[in-house]
Amino acid sequence: MKRLIIPALILPLAIMLLSLSTALAARGQSAPAATATSTPITNAIALQVQASDDDTSVRLGSGENRNDWVWIRLGTSANKTRYVNGFRFTNLAIPPGARIIQAKLVLYKSEWHTDFPIKLDVRAEATDSAQSFSDANPLASERILTVASTKWNIAAPPPNYAWFESPELVEVVQEVVSRPGWQSHNDLAIIITSEVENPSRHYLDLQSYDFDPSRAPRLEIVYETNVAIPTSTPTVTPTPIATPTPEPGRLAIEQAQALSCNARLSGDTGAWDNNVIAYTACKPAWPETGPEAVYRLDLPYDDADLHLQAFSSDPAQDLDLFLLTSARPDDCLQGADASLLQKHLSAGTYYIAVDGYEGASGAFTLISHCDVHFGNGLFLPVIWR
Repeated sequence: MKRLIIPALILPLAIMLLSLSTALAARGQSAPAATATSTPITNAIALQVQASDDDTSVRLGSGENRNDWVWIRLGTSANKTRYVNGFRFTNLAIPPGARIIQAKLVLYKSEWHTDFPIKLDVRAEATDSAQSFSDANPLASERILTVASTKWNIAAPPPNYAWFESPELVEVVQEVVSRPGWQSHNDLAIIITSEVENPSRHYLDLQSYDFDPSRAPRLEIVYETNVAIPTSTPTVTPTPIATPTPEPGRLAIEQAQALSCNARLSGDTGAWDNNVIAYTACKPAWPETGPEAVYRLDLPYDDADLHLQAFSSDPAQDLDLFLLTSARPDDCLQGADASLLQKHLSAGTYYIAVDGYEGASGAFTLISHCDVHFGNGLFLPVIWR
C-alpha cells in the first residue's frame, strides 16, 4: 500500500509545479530565487554627556532652565514643583535599521534625597537628531516626545556616591532609531518627567556634567544590525619585544591584559605595580605615582577612531587614562581624565594604561569603542564576535 500512496501524492504536486513554471514562462518571468539571510551582528556602545548644555533640570511652571547646575533633580520638590530632566548623547554610531536589544541610563547619585517613592516617565525626544539644552533651544519640557515610554518607580534611595541604572529603555530608543530620517552619528536626547501624582519633596539629586564630567549621565546600548563590516588587510606594526620583568620607567606590557573594541571590563590598579610616574610625551606635569593597570589593543583596521572611558569605583581615587604605542612614556599619544578619544589611528598594537594621579589606586570599569572610516565612505563600528 505504501508504494501506491507515494506516487499518488507526488503526481498532483508535479502537475502543480509544472503549471506554475508554464505560467511564469508565458509572462516572461522566472521562479523566485531563495533570499540569503545574513547573521545579525551584535554591537555595544556606551556614551556620556559631553558638555554643560547636554544635561539639564527644568522647573515646570517657572520654566527655569538649570543647564549650568551641578545637580540634576529627579522628581518633585517643595510646593509641588515638578522637574523635567534632559540628557543629550551625541554621535551615536547606530546605523539605520538597527534593532535595539538593551538600553539604559546610568546615573551617579549625590548625597541628597528626600522621600520615596519617586515616580518618573522616561521618553526620548521625537526627532532625527536632538539639539542641546542651551537657552537658545526649546526647553526639555517643550520638546515633542516619543509615544513609547518607560515608567520608572524609584521605591528606595540608591546608595550615595554610586552609579545606579534606569529600567530598560529599549522601546524608547528604538522609536528614534526607527525614524526615516535617523542616520548613524546623530544625537539622541532622553527626557525624564516627574509624574503628576508625586507628592511634594519626593526627589533625589544626581551629579551633572558641571559637577564632574566623569560622573555625568551615561547611556549604554546594545543593538543588532545586518550591516557587514568590509574586510581589509591591516598593516600591523611590529610588536615590541617583551622583557622577562618590567623595567622601571616603562609599562609592564609583558603582563598586559587583552582589550578588544566594544568591550566593557573591570579591573583594579591595586593589583599592579607602579612603574611609570610621568607620561612625558602627553602629560608630563601629571604626577601619576599610583600603580598602573595595562591593556593591549590590537587594532586591525587603518583610519580608526578609538574612544576609551574609565570609571573609578571610588570617587575619591582619581584614575587617568593613557594611550601609547609602546611601553615607553615617550611614546604616549594622549592622556585624559576618565574619557579619551583618539581619531584616525593606523592598524597596529596599542597599549592603554589606567594610572593613579598622586598615588590614587582602586577598582574601575574600562569601556572601549572603535569606529572605522572606510574608503567607500562607510563609517562603521569595529565588531569582535
